[in-house]
Amino acid sequence: MVKIETSKVKKWMILQIDGKLFKVIDTSHTHMGRGGATDTFKVKDIVSWKTNVFTYNAGTTLEQAEVQTNMAIFLYSAWDFYTFMENDTWEMYDLPKDKIDDVIDYLKENLDVYLMIFEWEVIGVILPNAITYTIVSTVPGVKWNRAQSGTKPAIIETGLEIQVPLHKNEWETVIVNTVTGEVN
Repeated sequence: MVKIETSKVKKWMILQIDGKLFKVIDTSHTHMGRGGATDTFKVKDIVSWKTNVFTYNAGTTLEQAEVQTNMAIFLYSAWDFYTFMENDTWEMYDLPKDKIDDVIDYLKENLDVYLMIFEWEVIGVILPNAITYTIVSTVPGVKWNRAQSGTKPAIIETGLEIQVPLHKNEWETVIVNTVTGEVN
């Protein structure tokens, strides 16, 4: 295990706390006047998928799990399983929906991803930071409508609803930031 200070913990890291693996979903740092600072982490248990919140004094040392990341391609989904193939070994992995529910809305066929592997088991999927999608449905943009800062709802090829600029139409492409969910 790798030791890491709480200030260095980032979103999507895998921490080992009390013998269990947790995926970091969100982080926050709080400093209250004269008192000491604290770091708070919203995490998801890798096994049970329950969400927890941990708070530590700033500077506390935690253990980061040594997770291997292998390049893979998302092939297809069938029922509640998603199939990936490693680029180097061509090994196939069928992952259940509940194991990767945080990335499902962004998956499209032949998408290059990274599989997070801990002790020979896939524990998660890392997406590229930006992915190009085709808009399959949207309403016409109204030039003088600025109530929503010049955006309108649209549905992309994966079924995810996002906000796109008013000038974007159906069958055009947009680049979506997979960390924030915003269109670049």
